[in-house]
Amino acid sequence: MLEERNRTKILIVEDDQFLSNIYVTIFAKENFQVLTAGTGEEGWILAEKESPDIVLLDILLPGSINGLEVLKKMRENEITMNIPVIILSNCDDDGTISEGLKLGANGYFIKTQANPDDVLRNVKTFLR
Repeated sequence: MLEERNRTKILIVEDDQFLSNIYVTIFAKENFQVLTAGTGEEGWILAEKESPDIVLLDILLPGSINGLEVLKKMRENEITMNIPVIILSNCDDDGTISEGLKLGANGYFIKTQANPDDVLRNVKTFLR
């Protein structure tokens, strides 16, 4: 258990199970403690309960809250307000990107343009 507490904890909020599994594998290989959520509600609950070191957050999620709403809730909550959030989404329009960054995202990757190894490298760089 002590080993788990010393590992960097990442929360991946992604409804695409295939893509989620890819990121779980990549981050687990790098000794991250990986948490996953498939809906905005699950992501918000886990972020508040587990206080991860960083969150990878999709925007388009099933359920009643999307990724931007999760980000907004995180930034308004004392427990989660300082957790770094990197958006990983297929939403590539300037308005959505701008809104995500304005709400407090620390980075924004377009899924179709983001190689998982690049995302890993950027997460590790960001956490340094």
